[in-house]
Amino acid sequence: MKYLFFSITLLFSLLAINIQAQTEHNKKIDTYIAQIQKQYNIPGLALAIIKNGQVIHRQYYGLANIEMAVPVTDKTLFPLFSTTKVMSVVAVHQLIEQNKLSLDNRISDFLDDLPNNWRKVQIKNLLTHSSGLPDIVNYTNDKEEDAKQKVYKDTVKFTAGKQFDYNQTNYWLLNRIFQKVIGKTLSEYIIATQFPTSLKSVVFEGNNLKVVDNLSYGYVNTVNSDQFFKRNWNFPEYEYGAAALNMTLNSFVEWNKKFDNNELISEKTKTQLFSPFDYEVKRDFTHGLDLIKSNGELSYGFSGGVSTAYRKFLDKGTTIILLANGMFIPTEKFEGINEVVNTIEKLSRKN
Repeated sequence: MKYLFFSITLLFSLLAINIQAQTEHNKKIDTYIAQIQKQYNIPGLALAIIKNGQVIHRQYYGLANIEMAVPVTDKTLFPLFSTTKVMSVVAVHQLIEQNKLSLDNRISDFLDDLPNNWRKVQIKNLLTHSSGLPDIVNYTNDKEEDAKQKVYKDTVKFTAGKQFDYNQTNYWLLNRIFQKVIGKTLSEYIIATQFPTSLKSVVFEGNNLKVVDNLSYGYVNTVNSDQFFKRNWNFPEYEYGAAALNMTLNSFVEWNKKFDNNELISEKTKTQLFSPFDYEVKRDFTHGLDLIKSNGELSYGFSGGVSTAYRKFLDKGTTIILLANGMFIPTEKFEGINEVVNTIEKLSRKN
C-alpha cells in the first residue's frame, strides 16, 4: 500500500514538473510572439508546434479582422499563399506512387500544345523550379487561354535542370497535367484526397474579396507606420495549386499528422521527396520542398506571402506551423520568416 501511494505520488510529481516546464516554454514562446507581432507588424497569427507526434504548443494571437476587432480563433481560416505548394507537392508524389506519373516524365507526355522548346521539361523540373520557363504570373489578370498564348511566346530563361528559378508556370502546368491524367484539377484532387472531411475548415479561394466564412483578411502596412491596409489578391483558378488554399490551424495540424503517419504518401516516397535535387548551379532544394540550412540546423518546408510557414526539423522530430495575416519584413531581411521559425524551434526545446 505504501509502495502504491509512493508510486502515485511520484507520478503526479513528475506530471507537475512536466506541466511546469511546458508552461515555462509556452511563456517564452508567447513572449517572443508578442515581440515579433510588434517588430513585424503582425495583426494576428496562429502557431502550432508538434514534437514527436504530440502538439506541445497551439495558440492564437491578435486579430483576424482589425476593423471589426474579431480575434483569431481555432475557426479562423488563413490564406496559405505559396505554402499551398506543400499540399500540391504531396499530390504529385501521390500520383507517382500510383504509377500515373514519374519524376522523369516529360510534360509533353501529357500536353500536346507546348512550344517546341518547352517539350523536354520534366515533372521533376516543375517540382524543383528548374524548368527555366517564363512566368505565367505576369498574366494573372488574363483568362487562362490568353495567358497561355502570351507565356508561350515569352523567352525560355535556361535549359531545364540548370538552376533554381521560382516560377508559377510550373504549378499551372502541373494543374493541366492533373486534368489530363485523372480528370480533376490539382485543387479538386487535393481536397478529395488530403482533406475529405474538412469542408468548412479548408477552402480553395483565390479572391479575398469573396465572402468566405471565418476567412482572415490579409493586411500590409508601410515603414514606420501603425496603419494597416487590407491586402487584396486574386489568384485565378488556373493557378490554384500554386496558391489559393485557405485553412484553419487545426486542419493543418491534422494534415501534418496524416503526413507523419504515412497516410498521404509512404515512407519510401517521403524519402524521395526529401532528397536534394542536383542543380548544375548549386541550390538547397528537395524534390518539391525548400531545404533550409541555418547555423547547423536543417529543416524542410515552404513559406508563403512572407506570412505563413510550414517547417519540419526531421532530426529533432519537430514541426512548426505558423499562419499569420500580415508580416512586414523589410527587403534587407527577406529571410525574416525563416529566422522567426528557427527561433520558435529553439524556444520549444527542453532545457
